[in-house]
Amino acid sequence: MGRFEIKFSKEASKQYKKLPKEYKTLVDIALYRLSESLELDLKPIEGERDVYRVRVGKYRVLLRKFDKTILVFKISTREGAYK
Repeated sequence: MGRFEIKFSKEASKQYKKLPKEYKTLVDIALYRLSESLELDLKPIEGERDVYRVRVGKYRVLLRKFDKTILVFKISTREGAYK
């Protein structure tokens, strides 16, 4: 499988900047691995089409998958991720 381009929505970019440093590093690693191949703890969100979540410690990274692009649209704790 080829490489995927990772893009952030405006909201996700703000949420990323507010993360503690150690979680930023973990999110970076997860997204890098995801860009190389989709073989990660990628779970579909029920009731949504092409929307997935990646678990990074206590945070959830919500994303939408397009052809060769992955759009990160929310980064939040589990409690706030699905609202």
